[in-house]
Amino acid sequence: MSTDQFQFDMAQNSSAQNFLQGVRKAKKSGKGMLSMIWEIAQLRRGQGQIRPDEYFMYGLYDDARYSKETKQSFLSEQGKQLDSPWQAVAKDKPLMTAMLQGLGLPTPETQAIMHSCRTVADAVPLRNRADVCRFLREQASYPIFGKPFDSACSMGTAKIDGYDADRDAVILGDDLIPVEGFAEMVEGLGRAYIFQTLMLPHPEIVKIIGPSVSSVRMFVFSDENGCDVFRAAWKIPASANVADNFWRVGNMLAGIDGETGKIVKTMHRTPTGLEPIDAHPATGVSFTDLVFPHWDEMRATVLAAAVNLPGCHFQGWDVALTDRGPILVELEGDGGNPIMEQLCFESGLLNERYLNIVNAAKDAEKNERKRNIAISNTDLKKNIAGLAIPRIPTDPAQTEAPVEQSV
Repeated sequence: MSTDQFQFDMAQNSSAQNFLQGVRKAKKSGKGMLSMIWEIAQLRRGQGQIRPDEYFMYGLYDDARYSKETKQSFLSEQGKQLDSPWQAVAKDKPLMTAMLQGLGLPTPETQAIMHSCRTVADAVPLRNRADVCRFLREQASYPIFGKPFDSACSMGTAKIDGYDADRDAVILGDDLIPVEGFAEMVEGLGRAYIFQTLMLPHPEIVKIIGPSVSSVRMFVFSDENGCDVFRAAWKIPASANVADNFWRVGNMLAGIDGETGKIVKTMHRTPTGLEPIDAHPATGVSFTDLVFPHWDEMRATVLAAAVNLPGCHFQGWDVALTDRGPILVELEGDGGNPIMEQLCFESGLLNERYLNIVNAAKDAEKNERKRNIAISNTDLKKNIAGLAIPRIPTDPAQTEAPVEQSV
């Protein structure tokens, strides 16, 4: 077992596709350089605001695969159409967990929380490095999973398998890290941190991808017609990766039909870009025509949560199928990165319902502004009227002569 110093993974490789590789593929499809540049510029200026790297990642240069209208349906990571009032709540993991638990919905078990003043029900409060050390030595029920409150893309996470009392060290895979050193690293993040009981995968998931914990991103539309799962994507981790986020080399992303749970296409992250993959590299199980286990139960769990978020029109729920059943892991309050709902499908997010929701929300916002302006103008007129001073006549003829009294 190695005693090398463990380091939190805080660097996100956002380069989805090597540009040169993308240009070569585009030329191979028959797209000329000038046509490519013109199309990239048009899509960048369009509603989806597609970046050049996203153009190549989605293969939008392929005229045989996509029509002009279909290309315009793709949404950039930077092209969010609406601001969500739920973003701040969604990023606060303890707050979101407390809300879901209050609704009687399944969430990961939180064992401890490191914060200067906040607490979580039934969790050990950790105020400093010494508290973290005591928790790891005496109070933790291993295995556990640690992550920052507001962690994005699983950065700053750690899977801790156990504690070696003889060496006073925590066990992270093949690494043995001194408790004091690990606590110092947690404190060094400068962010609140939580420790949760490690989730274990459902036996049917183990048959497909092995003993790794994975989650499904479900994209939910929420409007006056109710909540519906539009699309989903299964984030499948490689055995060497702690987390299932797709930007990590080796991980896979499987597009799932939101209604049936059937996998439609699976992509593999390689050191140079993205490649389709037909079967899991470790288990050999084919993804072709595979239906995600217990899909109806997974959908029902997400929708039971989604209906309780008024004004959150686009929701990205991460839900894991564990040995306890579906567990709601976290929420992207604005839907999250569109790559989840676009990469493994033949069209983008900007369909009729998406655009109708955007237009309705913007119209409602515009009408609310008009109403507030009208109220302000009415109040202003009333205030001015209340301050009005009676006019004093200036013409002497208009002034009544004093009445003389008889003596």
